[in-house]
Amino acid sequence: MNRNLAQYETARRFAATAQDNEILIFTNANALLANAKTADQKTRISALFHNQRLWSAIVKDLALETNQLPAELKRNLTELGFWAMQYSTRAMAEDLSLDPLINVNRDMIEGLQAQRAAAPPPRNDLASAGLVQSAV
Repeated sequence: MNRNLAQYETARRFAATAQDNEILIFTNANALLANAKTADQKTRISALFHNQRLWSAIVKDLALETNQLPAELKRNLTELGFWAMQYSTRAMAEDLSLDPLINVNRDMIEGLQAQRAAAPPPRNDLASAGLVQSAV
């Protein structure tokens, strides 16, 4: 990868907010689940396993002392995460609809988008991070 492209990619990742990354992750999980609705069993299990790992990571993050979300929201998201993991596991063995998982993930995407829209724009000072060099 040439130097300019590498700098652009680094700057792009720096500019993404946590909500941007989370939206992308949930969008990807939903794309996998939507594709799995009409795919073979191996693809279905792979998509469900991916969704299960996503929610497992969320539940683990919610349990960290450093997680700053309000206690009630953490509790509700943890319960939702346990449900999503359990449903994903059951759907691997049974012919359950994937729509409930897709709907929950879509709700998460919409909530994250609303949170991002309500937040002040992130400080995007690439020069102070050493990602943009001054012209000489």
